[in-house]
Amino acid sequence: MTNESRKIQEWLIDLRDRQQLRQDEVDKKSRDLGARISQSYLSQLERGIKPLASLGGERMDVLRRIYAVSPEEWAARTGLSIATPTAAPSQTLSPVPSLHRVPVIGLASAGAPVSDEEDERIIGWEYPTDSEYRPHMLCLEVDGESMNNGDADGMRHGDRLYVDPTDMQLQENKIYVVHLHGNGIVVKRARRLGTDWWLFSDNTDYKPTRPDEATVIGRVYYHQPRGKRL
Repeated sequence: MTNESRKIQEWLIDLRDRQQLRQDEVDKKSRDLGARISQSYLSQLERGIKPLASLGGERMDVLRRIYAVSPEEWAARTGLSIATPTAAPSQTLSPVPSLHRVPVIGLASAGAPVSDEEDERIIGWEYPTDSEYRPHMLCLEVDGESMNNGDADGMRHGDRLYVDPTDMQLQENKIYVVHLHGNGIVVKRARRLGTDWWLFSDNTDYKPTRPDEATVIGRVYYHQPRGKRL
């Protein structure tokens, strides 16, 4: 198996995990959408026994929709574009951008650097393109609903955040990962009230805190799976 094939295999497993779906549930959803992907076939895709391209355009598009991935991200991750009725059959491949493999760790481990690829704190992998990647970036998985304000762009439990640990200077309305002294690592939005800085949750059920009660770990500059630069 090539390195690119392994990346696609890991990405497919990660997508299903993030949607909290079992293989048999993907099977059922695909049947409901009119292009079945059997549990057995999905298992072979995830184990690298069958290549993703073997799905064909219609079933590939169904899998993409089940996993809530845009056609653009699908093409960027896999090198396979989703066929459309007007597309020529030979135009199924698109250029693969340069991807970077970055470990995903939970918020609780955000304060310490990952030592190697066998680090037990690694809970998954992200593959940012050159435009999303930054040297020394952290990729953290959201724990809880403190930054979910109910909007479509809200940060939900299980979403992933790209964090720049070299950017720690508070800026108005920017989002940061901070270590609250005695209360763990959380995500907060910086707001200036008069001459004082405060750190707020977007979910108003959580109370604000002062920066002198926290240590900034880095600024959040990208939000997955929303595909939104912050």
